[in-house]
Amino acid sequence: MSDVNFGAVDLTNCDQEPIRIPGSIQPHGAMLVVHPDRFTLLYASQNARALTGYDGPLDRGTPLTRILGEEAVHQIRNACAKSGGGEIAGVELELRLGHAGDPVDVIAHCYKERVLIELEPAVDGGQSSKEALDLTHALVRRLGVETELESLAAAGARLVRTMLGYDRVMIYQFLHNGAGRVIAEAKKPGLRSFMGQHFPASDIPAQARRLYELNTIRMIGDSGYTPVPLEPAVAPGEEPVDMSFAQLRSVSPIHCEYLQNMGVHASMSISILVDGALWGLIACHHDSPRIVPLALRIGAELFGHYFSLQVSVAERRAHIVASSLARERLDKILSGLSVDETLLEGLRDHLDGFTALFDCDGVGIWAEDRWASSGLAPAEADAEALVRFLAGEKEDHARSEPAMLGLWHTQDLRDATGLDGFGEAVAGALAIPLTSTPRDYLIVFRSEEAHRIEWAGEPTLKRLSTPNGDRLTPRGSFETWREEVRGRCKPWTETDLSGADTVRTYLRDVFLKQNEISAEERARLEHRRRMLNDELNHRVKNIITVIKSIAMQTGAHAETVADYSESLEGRLRALAFAHDQSLSSAVGGDLSTLIEAEAGLHRHGPDADRVAASGEKIRLNDRAFGVLALVIHELMTNAAKYGSLSVPEGRLDISWSFSKAGGCELRWTETGGPAVTPPTREGFGSKLIQTTMVYDLGGRADIAYPPSGMTARLVIPAKHVSLVGASEAEGEAAAEEPEIEHLSGMSILLVEDQALVALDTEALLRRLGAEDIRLSPDAAHAAQTLESFRPDAAILDFNLGEGTSEAVADHLVALGVPFVFATGYGDSVMIPDHLSAVPIVRKPASEASVSTQLAEARRRLAG
Repeated sequence: MSDVNFGAVDLTNCDQEPIRIPGSIQPHGAMLVVHPDRFTLLYASQNARALTGYDGPLDRGTPLTRILGEEAVHQIRNACAKSGGGEIAGVELELRLGHAGDPVDVIAHCYKERVLIELEPAVDGGQSSKEALDLTHALVRRLGVETELESLAAAGARLVRTMLGYDRVMIYQFLHNGAGRVIAEAKKPGLRSFMGQHFPASDIPAQARRLYELNTIRMIGDSGYTPVPLEPAVAPGEEPVDMSFAQLRSVSPIHCEYLQNMGVHASMSISILVDGALWGLIACHHDSPRIVPLALRIGAELFGHYFSLQVSVAERRAHIVASSLARERLDKILSGLSVDETLLEGLRDHLDGFTALFDCDGVGIWAEDRWASSGLAPAEADAEALVRFLAGEKEDHARSEPAMLGLWHTQDLRDATGLDGFGEAVAGALAIPLTSTPRDYLIVFRSEEAHRIEWAGEPTLKRLSTPNGDRLTPRGSFETWREEVRGRCKPWTETDLSGADTVRTYLRDVFLKQNEISAEERARLEHRRRMLNDELNHRVKNIITVIKSIAMQTGAHAETVADYSESLEGRLRALAFAHDQSLSSAVGGDLSTLIEAEAGLHRHGPDADRVAASGEKIRLNDRAFGVLALVIHELMTNAAKYGSLSVPEGRLDISWSFSKAGGCELRWTETGGPAVTPPTREGFGSKLIQTTMVYDLGGRADIAYPPSGMTARLVIPAKHVSLVGASEAEGEAAAEEPEIEHLSGMSILLVEDQALVALDTEALLRRLGAEDIRLSPDAAHAAQTLESFRPDAAILDFNLGEGTSEAVADHLVALGVPFVFATGYGDSVMIPDHLSAVPIVRKPASEASVSTQLAEARRRLAG
């Protein structure tokens, strides 16, 4: 237990303050602490009577049922049981107590043999529960599309601010040295920005970070509050009440002073955890007291969990990309090595290739007691001294410390190693061990990057004289303070380290394989190489045979050299297209394009129409296009070898159309060829067609062999097809719509009571070019906004739930500001007569409708 009492600290010992056992709570709720088995009272906050309505004595041992009522205690026990027990909290919303008239929200959890029951007034009649559901829906739908950390953080800040209503929301990321940096920010207009600024590690002491990991949401309703103590006081030798997982836990006075110095009167923090460690915070600030209802806080906590997962995914994606890029470049480097040289010799000769792997100024390799370098790198003597440091050796080569066999990096070589040979030219290094031998390293170097770090206030401790002597206090100013940094390279990022680890693993594997491959293994690999060459040779010969056949048939019917050249070129292009599609289809495409590519190979001579293909404009998705490329190629090849296309008088008709089920039905009919007899066994081609159509697509392939010629019916399910004509028709219809007028540089007032609709409309307006967009959830807020903001135009949701935007519309008419109403199809009857001429945008809005109706509103005002 700490020797420092809660609240009796300054910045010299605040990291020792026992903030988990404050002995008091914030005043926007009450707390009861009871025995976990008997549910009898142990402690009660001083304000418990006011919230519970119980006016009897709150003595130790008082049954909780006497204070809250039988039914309420039963519900609380059930909530604790459903939560799974332990520190996981159980929640009951809108709970009515035995002595209180108004319902309360309850959150209860068991920790260290005590049950902590927190009570807060239920003030919104269940509205916050709906908002919490909306928030969860919004985050799943919106954050799921963000793949990069920067855009993910920006979206998270905007969404939290919109849903929770704080003046400022920041995404705050912890750095390797414990300091933090604001990487995204959403704020109300007029507030100064903290975007990109740093906060020192001392702003959030270690024990506070630990609590952020345990309890992932933290709200301070009023930074100037007076704490409410628990009664009775803890007796000597008794374990204080641990509030690590409590929502109402009182805050350190020095933290409240810190917030007040920032001008913050209310705050909320949502932890961002990646792999169980505190990655950062979603920090919410407000310039006046603010209590967020419990249900909405639960939604925000869920947001934090999901956002944490998305951050983890984004970082892993970046690491995968870096690793993949590193492997590709290593493949390129090693492919240039001679078979007669060892790997180390080859790496020395290709060091310049490693500079493309990292954003660096030089690279060197120390192996077999030799130094080789490229670019900006230290001399051999300094490099050897660095390698001895990495290997843990003294000057006499005696081992003093364990060798560093993992990645090692620093921004300041001189400071990290104590070696004087480093400084401005070679400031930082990233060392990658090549083998299990301690003295084999690939080392990447960076030169000094003189730069400035922007801090939110000077990151030093301030001393203040008080009647009780001098003490260190939180910063009183958060104005930007710039620090000049010299002698250090720019930081090595997680992406750098991920790429370096890939290099380490890759090269170690190559060394091991090179050392382990025996003569027998080399012979096996040589045999496999020959087999692959033979297979490639076989395939090339087949292609050459087809090309030879095409050339001969083309020549037999060409009248001039020019005709021959043109026809041959066209057919070879068709062959290349069909061949590519038979191997791999990267994208979907038009069915007719695929069939025409194959059919073109067999249209030659006087009977160029011997292959007829016709059908609707049908588009296949990726999967179906690849399968049909194989099937059509197989059918066409069979017709050319054995069917109707094997003789000059033969004919092939291919037609396709939409089926009644919405899929595609393709009909294949051969006539005029040799007499057909059904095959006695299923060949590879037939098996391929049946397998791919049925197994890959879930469709059908019916093949028949009447004497007049083979027929086939292919059925492709609806999920794989679409009508090209439909999208073309949409394009034609769109062309007939009025041209979209962009809103470049315009300021817009958007009055909308549904947060998700407001976010969608705001994004739509920004795509149209609007710059300054102010959101208002109701008429009163809009009127307040218009006191200091004169928009170029406005969009008003007429039905605002508890009222309408009629008053806002009248105000805009008086100001001469053009505006439109946004409403559902059935709501226009609510618009009063004197506003009936106002243009209407029907929900859901489109860019074209918003642009057109705003332009109409401006024209009406001008004319």
